[in-house]
Order: sequence, then structure tokens, then C-alpha cells
Amino acid sequence: MQSDGQLLINYMRSRHSPIEQEERNIKKQQFKVELEKKFYSENMSEEQQSKFERFINNKVEKLYAQRTYNWAPIDFNHKHICYQYLLSRLAPEYNVVQSIFNEIQLRDPDFAPETLFDFGSGIGTVTLNARNIWDKSLKEYYCVDTSSTMNDLAKLLLQEGDPDNEKNLPKGLFYRQFLPASPNLKFDLVVSAYSLFELPDIKNRFETILNLWNKTKKYIVLVEMGTKAGFNLINEARDLILQISSQNNTKCHVFSPCNQEHPCPRYDIDDTPCNFEISYYTPKIAQPTVIKRENFSYIVIKKGERSKSDDQWPRIVRPVLVRSKHSICRMCTSSGKLQEIIFTASKHGKIPYWCARSTKWGDRLPIVIKEDQTE
Repeated sequence: MQSDGQLLINYMRSRHSPIEQEERNIKKQQFKVELEKKFYSENMSEEQQSKFERFINNKVEKLYAQRTYNWAPIDFNHKHICYQYLLSRLAPEYNVVQSIFNEIQLRDPDFAPETLFDFGSGIGTVTLNARNIWDKSLKEYYCVDTSSTMNDLAKLLLQEGDPDNEKNLPKGLFYRQFLPASPNLKFDLVVSAYSLFELPDIKNRFETILNLWNKTKKYIVLVEMGTKAGFNLINEARDLILQISSQNNTKCHVFSPCNQEHPCPRYDIDDTPCNFEISYYTPKIAQPTVIKRENFSYIVIKKGERSKSDDQWPRIVRPVLVRSKHSICRMCTSSGKLQEIIFTASKHGKIPYWCARSTKWGDRLPIVIKEDQTE
């Protein structure tokens, strides 16, 4: 089970988004032109021409299969795959969601959600974290996952492994296999964690993201693997929500990790994903527990105008390079730019210098950047 779980992790980290039909047709046409140049001969009879066409079409399909990423959804209706996912993904996903929820609570202590909507709820890491942080205010947990097996497993985790332990289930907990039909149903907190890769094409992704956004009353949280493909899906969702909100005059702003609504500079000028890192302990099941690291990409968007008290501090987007008598911080600023600052005690003062040295990847740095000066 554990070795299969590692294979599942490797598969998830190597995934790409599904290829669109238009791109498929373009690739197949390119292969066809390539093969026709190689095998075509003049003065063929009609019968030979017909055989040649079938030959070329078969070759095109084989080349396409060999040279093109074959996307497929993960079938979570099999218990074996669900248990693999539980063993390999519970710890990292729990810690990722925890870090995001902790920042929301820290920066918005007055936020007390009464309703939670978890799309692609899986093994229930969102529900576990939400209950730990907002248990006193939450009255409804609406969890949607197409796999009934996964829903049963998530419920069993909340029951601490005892199917008769109904007392440990939070009140207002619902498991469903489909999105709620009512367009008027809204939730204070909407989350989609590691679910966008399971949607078959861009049309389904856009429809789902817009559906989730329309059901959002305050915060929407989207999380994916911290790979280039995962980051592309998050950035795609970010751009879609901001564009639709602008067209509909819906007030909203990016809460985290960005501190602005400009186009992502990492996506526009860099070839590496905007991702962050958390550490976690592996479950102590049949082997010693070890510390591992997980990269993730995410976006948190809040409805309403940005508060005037929002400091919009720059966020550290790569590990701080601590050197002798100086530290190098690479950050994303409120002007929508990637910027690198070399902090020294002599130039910036001891407190900012030590603050920069102790800042971690993903933290916000409490400074204000004004042109070429740092205050």
C-alpha cells in the first residue's frame, strides 16, 4: 500500500492539465504532414491512395499516443486507491490547508464563517482544519466529492475510526456527490483543494470555478500541487475570477499570496512556478516517521474592497539566502513586480536586517518599498 502510495504521489507531481480538442487537432495535422512527406509516392492508384490514407491515419494515432501526454482522472471509486491517497496525501494536504487557514485567521480575526463549502472534499482535510479553527462559528459543512468511497472514508476519519461514533461528527455536516443545484445558495468560505486537475477540459474548469465563485460570500480558496502545471491552473483561475468580477462590477481583491491584482509577474516573465513549501511528518504506519516537504500553489480571493488598513507587505517567494553580514530576499511586491533586496545592518538597520534573516519562504516581510528605497 505504501509503495503504491508513492507511485500515486509521483503520478500527481508529473501531471499536466488535459489537452484541449483544438490542440489535439493541430498536433495530429502536424504529424500527418510529417508522415506524408516521408511516405508519399506519386502515381498511386485509387486503391493504393485509400490504403495510404488508412496507413497514415493509423500512424498519426500511434505518434500522437507516443508523443502526447495522456491525461486521465484518478478513479477514487476504488478503495485501494482511496487508501493509497489517505496514506500518502493526508499529512501534506492537512498541513497545506492549515497554513492557509491560519493566515486568514491571523490577518482577519473577525472572520467567523458559519458555512463552509468544500468542492472535491476527498479525505476531509479542509473539514478537519476548519473545525479546529472556526468550530465555534461553523454551523454547516457542505462537502462535495463524486466518490462515495472517499466520502465514507472522510466521515470515518472524523469518527476516529469508529463507525458508531456519531458524537464526534460536527453538526451540520453533509456529504454530497454533486454540486448544489440552487444558484442562490452561498457560503462564507468556499474551498477547492487538489481538485481542478480532475476536470476534463478548460470549459469544465471555467464553469466549475465560476460556479464556486458565485457561491462565495466572503472567501474562496483554491489549492493545487506546486508544479508548473498546478501553478498554471491556479493562475488561470485567478485571472478568470478577477476578469469576471471586473466585468460584473463585483468588488473583490486577492488576499493571499498576492497583495495586488496585477498580472502575475512569475507567470509573465519567469519559467518557474509561484509556489510555497511546508514541512510535515509522515504517518507512523509500518515505518518510522520522517520529515518531508511539500510544494503547493494557491490563491485566496476575498469579496469586497481591500481594506485601507491592509499593509500590502511584500511576500517572500523563494527561500531567503542568508549570508555573512547580509541576507538576500526575493519577493513579490504590491506593484506587481518581482524584486530582490540585499539587506545589511549598516544600510537598513539592525531590526530590519534581523527580520529579513529570520523570514521564511512564504512569509510576508513587514516593509514598505518606495521606488529604490526600503523603509
